[in-house]
Amino acid sequence: MVMNQAVHVFVFDGLADWEIGRVTYDLRTANGIPLRTFALTDGIVTTGGGLRIVPDKTVKDVAVEDISLLILPGGSMWESENPEALLPLVSSLFQNHVPVAAICGATIFLAQNGFLNGRSHTSNGKSYLLEGVSDYEGEDLYVDEPIAATDDLITANGKYPIEFSHAILGRLKVYEAETLDAFLAFWKG
Repeated sequence: MVMNQAVHVFVFDGLADWEIGRVTYDLRTANGIPLRTFALTDGIVTTGGGLRIVPDKTVKDVAVEDISLLILPGGSMWESENPEALLPLVSSLFQNHVPVAAICGATIFLAQNGFLNGRSHTSNGKSYLLEGVSDYEGEDLYVDEPIAATDDLITANGKYPIEFSHAILGRLKVYEAETLDAFLAFWKG
């Protein structure tokens, strides 16, 4: 990771905070990896669990070269909105081979905008994507597993936040393989 880069987390009202809590804590507190939050607009965001977040910046202030990995948490917003202001950033990240990690409902956004086409991916079920995205074209590359990871994309079923965290930590090479395996074993119980 380049020193001026940080893991960026997109925050919005109703985000599923439990899906990213383990990985954000482990990155920042246990490993000192810089984290930045950003939203579509200025102002406080209230997560699905009722936590209030003051984002570090808005999407218009985010530069691709400052991101080591983007986390798109789940939440019901993705099922009713397609935040177009996020499109240029996500598109630029993929063009520059900067990894994007999406869990649960965030995979709907990726499918709606063609980012899952040509990439192995998972979600809350193939039917979830077929029902939520009228022009979903990634069906042939859908993987019925908790996690699917390529060089530039990590996707996860919302029921597997620990595996999602594990995949992100692995992608960022935060731990040696043995420690990473121990992380997964410990948190899965």
